[in-house]
Amino acid sequence: MAATDGRAYAIDRMIEPVRWVFRLSSLFVLIALISLPFIQVIMREVFSSPIVGAEELTRFMLISSVFLAFPYVVSSGASIRMEEIVAFLPRRVITGIRFAGSVIAILAFAILAFASLTAISRNLGNATPTLGIPYWIFFGAAFCGFTMTCLECLIQLAKALHNRPLYITFRQEQEPPQDFDIVLEPQRKED
Repeated sequence: MAATDGRAYAIDRMIEPVRWVFRLSSLFVLIALISLPFIQVIMREVFSSPIVGAEELTRFMLISSVFLAFPYVVSSGASIRMEEIVAFLPRRVITGIRFAGSVIAILAFAILAFASLTAISRNLGNATPTLGIPYWIFFGAAFCGFTMTCLECLIQLAKALHNRPLYITFRQEQEPPQDFDIVLEPQRKED
């Protein structure tokens, strides 16, 4: 399946700012996820003063990074699919599979978003043991990620109905033009 520039269709242009919020927040969470253990090792080994709760915060960052990056994975088609096999099927069957896949995904992610919202409502008073991070923050990342993923699947359903490419790429991810050539300076011979 082909992917198009994320600004090719009106629906993609409309949702692009929300996609950027998810991409940037998942990037910042990933940076924190990588930085926290490094800082913890330096503090413990060099200064003999470990940070209390760093492991718990790292676990939170790991959980959040997965849920915040998930809508991007779905919208860009980076998840595991069997498109090579589907490509051999007749066009009408492919259209049906795209439609059915989108509908099933919408239902699944809507159920997961609802389950996350239920978990938030039932755990408003609970918190993690060391840092006291409220559980609703953990479940909030899941709710936001599943809700956005459900929206991405709705967009893919609309694209499937209009026989458009389902997946998007951001401009920064585009392949360079075919005539793109890196010009290297010739090396000078020393006499």
